[in-house]
Amino acid sequence: MKNLIVLILVAFAVVGGVWLIYFFPYYKDYYTMKEVVQSVSLTWAAYNKPRAETEITMQLQKREIDYITPQNCELKESGGEFVTSCAWQVDVYPPLIGGRRLDFEVEAAATKDGRLVTE
Repeated sequence: MKNLIVLILVAFAVVGGVWLIYFFPYYKDYYTMKEVVQSVSLTWAAYNKPRAETEITMQLQKREIDYITPQNCELKESGGEFVTSCAWQVDVYPPLIGGRRLDFEVEAAATKDGRLVTE
């Protein structure tokens, strides 16, 4: 019985390790992109749309996210709010598991007076 429990724990450790190595970096970037779109929306509210478009590029370079480009993001004004949304896909190929496509989308909005919209 003890050997079975050890075997199960080792299997969980291996699966967890594979997840960390192959998937964690993309989920980390997802949470980072939540901060980026908030920053871009606030920049747009404080300045103008061209400045916000430049902010996207600067934030992606600063945070070293190379596979997401400014073309993955859209700036739109909706109901007096400055909305920034980014969507991207990543194909991940861990060994023995096969390929998997991860879809991500983040969005943030700021009001004209410079506050983030929380829903």
